[in-house]
Amino acid sequence: MKKVLSLVMMALLSVGAWASEIVLNMNNVDLTWTANGDDYQTTSQGITIYYAKASSSTAPSQGLTANHIRFYKNTTVKISAGSSITKIVFTPDGSYTADACFGPNVGAMSGQEWTGSASEILFTMNAQYRCKKMVITLDDGSIATPYFNPAEGTYYGPTDVSIHGQEGSTVYYTLDGTDPTTSSAVYSAPITISQTTTVKAIAEKDGNTSAIATATYTIETAPTVANIAAFAALTDNSNAAISNPVVVTYANGMNTYVKDATGFLCIYGSDLSGKYSQGDVIPAGFGGVKTTYNNGPEMKFPFFGFQDATETQAVEADEVTVANFGQSAMWQYVVLKGATIAYHSGKYLGFRVDNSTDSVAGYNQFNLTLPDLDATYDIYGIVTSYQGNIQMYPIEFVDTNPTTVASIAELLALETGKNATFTTPVTAVYHSGKQLYIKDTNDDFMLVYGSLSNTYNNGDVLNDIAGNWTVHNGLTEMIPVASTFGEATPGTPVLPELIPIEEIDQSMIHHYLRIENCSIDSIAGSNGRNFTLTDETGDMIMRLNFSGVTIGDDFDYDATYNVEGFLAYYKSGETEQLQFYPNLIEKVGGTVVVPGDVDGDGFVTAGDVTILYNYLLNGTNEGMVNGDQDGDGVITAGDVTFIYNLLLGNK
Repeated sequence: MKKVLSLVMMALLSVGAWASEIVLNMNNVDLTWTANGDDYQTTSQGITIYYAKASSSTAPSQGLTANHIRFYKNTTVKISAGSSITKIVFTPDGSYTADACFGPNVGAMSGQEWTGSASEILFTMNAQYRCKKMVITLDDGSIATPYFNPAEGTYYGPTDVSIHGQEGSTVYYTLDGTDPTTSSAVYSAPITISQTTTVKAIAEKDGNTSAIATATYTIETAPTVANIAAFAALTDNSNAAISNPVVVTYANGMNTYVKDATGFLCIYGSDLSGKYSQGDVIPAGFGGVKTTYNNGPEMKFPFFGFQDATETQAVEADEVTVANFGQSAMWQYVVLKGATIAYHSGKYLGFRVDNSTDSVAGYNQFNLTLPDLDATYDIYGIVTSYQGNIQMYPIEFVDTNPTTVASIAELLALETGKNATFTTPVTAVYHSGKQLYIKDTNDDFMLVYGSLSNTYNNGDVLNDIAGNWTVHNGLTEMIPVASTFGEATPGTPVLPELIPIEEIDQSMIHHYLRIENCSIDSIAGSNGRNFTLTDETGDMIMRLNFSGVTIGDDFDYDATYNVEGFLAYYKSGETEQLQFYPNLIEKVGGTVVVPGDVDGDGFVTAGDVTILYNYLLNGTNEGMVNGDQDGDGVITAGDVTFIYNLLLGNK
């Protein structure tokens, strides 16, 4: 009898402790913000976020971006729900520490997590925080209602809709307007909506069922305009498709700059990050919302009709001078020849030609490392404006009198910031986002750090590359002249050097190494990034530095591993140490899985993205070895995003 009572009590306690989990992505797709004077408010899935300007001099609307919201210093943020909130986990866009930014009126912050018990929490912002996502736990005894991405609304052309349910639940859905049950279709991959459709969904877990989520997607045919000039003439917030192709002049992150015979356009949105490169021709029929940014025409989400580029063409920059720069068009791709950097202060720059007293204003929007200030360059960039004044976003500095070197050692013998061109080929060893490790003909290694249009595999041979060197956090790096990193010639892959830990020293920084039969132990307080790597000869710090190389909660710390990667040097204050950056962690006797490698060829390339697209759009899994890249148990558009972040170096 006591045993039966105990089981009943356990069941009652488990029901009483049931909590739902709400996921809010802080973007303009999932959330709709409404203005109330200087303040903003949004409600989704029963959660209301109120953002008050307070004493901040910065308008909160400037923080409403495509993929995050910026909570500025001195503003207040109120999060409320119809039941008790017990936990909020914040995900930042960039490197921010939530407990240093958020001052809650109830509960407590620890790292990126708030814990407490309240239906309303007021946060005072001690510093700016850029929030990409909130995961909110409610003590409401229910299963969270599923939510849709993108949100319901009017779309122009087929739209992929994903349904997100509470972790561990099964989602059921209907497309015919009827209420779903546990006998309805089980959600497993994004649904392509090609005509006006009402989607309904429920989530079920352990016999408990959520409320019904409903979203109606209205599919219409967008009006068309002939070209960029016609699109730019539209009223803001109009939707339209451009019926002629355009060519990409430059792409960086959420900014894709294009042109045709009639003008120039900025396409702004994270959905296109990594999709196009300079010279790609975007096929006709693409579109979005027309807006104006700093007096220039802009196309924003929701996008439609963007197809992969099927052809490329050479893109020539329009030459400008200091005298006529003011007549340049917004978003024009230009080059200012024979210029020097006249001044720089933070991101603000000035470019001058022939010691003229006049200069072109610049802003280092893309965080370029400035080259040698005494040299003369052809400066390539995008025309923009600020507060009505024309300026340039530089994208490349090309030395007009380049120095040549035959090896990495010769490059390092130059003064820092001095560009030089390699007269001998180098071999790519490993490429992850902005980090490319290379080896020269003398078997010296170097880290190239910067955004490159191409992705390189181990063994690729590169000719005539150029760049300069600098030191960052104790590490010597090469800053590339991106335009010189073109197509590679396939070559012989570089094998790592097998070495015991006791023989590793500072002379091997950036070398490609393999350490066998190691144990791996976590280091408390390192946010899951730092580990102790130990073989029979010694130990050292192993840091997870490359996107997609992770150690999850189910990692077997009792096993033995072989690791491959690169030696790094870390210096901060009084701390100086050698660290090992792994690009492969291989369980002895187990299999090797390279993060992002869908087709199992050992490399992460655009081909892996293509295989996932074919699966999501056509249901074909030809060539797929490991489609579930983000580890959520299903293959969705999130897995494509995961690989894009690997290729782009986003954390």
